[in-house]
Amino acid sequence: MVSVKQLRPFARASLDAFMAASGPVALIQPPAALLQAAALGNTSMRTVAMAHRARMEERLLAMLRDFDSLEIHFLQPTVDGAEFTVGRTDTCDLVVPDPSVSQHHATLRWNAERGDFTVRDAESMNGTFLNGAPLAYRAQVPLHDGDTLAFGDAQFLYLRAETVHEHLRRASPKPPAP
Repeated sequence: MVSVKQLRPFARASLDAFMAASGPVALIQPPAALLQAAALGNTSMRTVAMAHRARMEERLLAMLRDFDSLEIHFLQPTVDGAEFTVGRTDTCDLVVPDPSVSQHHATLRWNAERGDFTVRDAESMNGTFLNGAPLAYRAQVPLHDGDTLAFGDAQFLYLRAETVHEHLRRASPKPPAP
């Protein structure tokens, strides 16, 4: 896992070189300190669904406020159908050390033909959410560039590597002219 700030020097690399090093897809997450700050700011009494949606919105706003601190998890599948487990335990491919995340929370499955992943909740306690909506039991749902994905309270942004590269290029300062 790397931060946006650590990736900035690679903004000038070609897209092909960037994708060869990173893989086709990234999950972007605010660092734990931003998540804790957003969670503490949510003190109003609401229903569970409304509270979850508000926490997701607050976390996304926190992500935008501190862009350089965002943490990027690149997913690098090697074969069609490759699966990546998401959960709290060290045996998962993507470890999310958040108490709202189950030990094995969800599974991401690579579809080489589409060049994207699908997500399936692994009967987690706190659910998996796509763009704020809970995943149906046993549903395997395709992910698209720009989707928000939440495992319990852990919020991510799902982006294709091309999109990450383009955002890095736009946000990086241009070198001074000779």
